[in-house]
Amino acid sequence: MSSCWYSAQLDNPINRRFVAAYRADNGYDPGQYASGTYLYGEVLFAAIEALKGRIEDKQAFIKALRAVRVDTLRGPIAFDDYGNVVGNIYIRKVERKDGRLVNTPVYTYPNVSQFWTYDPKEFLKQPVYSRDWPPMKAGA
Repeated sequence: MSSCWYSAQLDNPINRRFVAAYRADNGYDPGQYASGTYLYGEVLFAAIEALKGRIEDKQAFIKALRAVRVDTLRGPIAFDDYGNVVGNIYIRKVERKDGRLVNTPVYTYPNVSQFWTYDPKEFLKQPVYSRDWPPMKAGA
């Protein structure tokens, strides 16, 4: 079992097309790096399209990027107020399919932010995670 934002086994039209094309070119399933690169292109394309191709104004382009809400090969994504991705996280299990091992999604946590279920303002009040924080309890 594992958790991840992507699996080549995700059953949506964008991912099916991407995986088929990737397999045709490479002979194997895409991983996180290949799918991530494609996803970044999807996000950039959505922002450029929203600006009708006029990306010369850097601040307008950044604003358009942060406003992106798009269906991608990993499912729907958006960005939070801090510029981080909000999207699905998949619990996957390894299975043998067509003679190869694959990560099959078995559960989806929808629209997960960097803060999980915590209130962002409360979370950000905490010290930065380090070897001293959170403090370790004696005997733990």
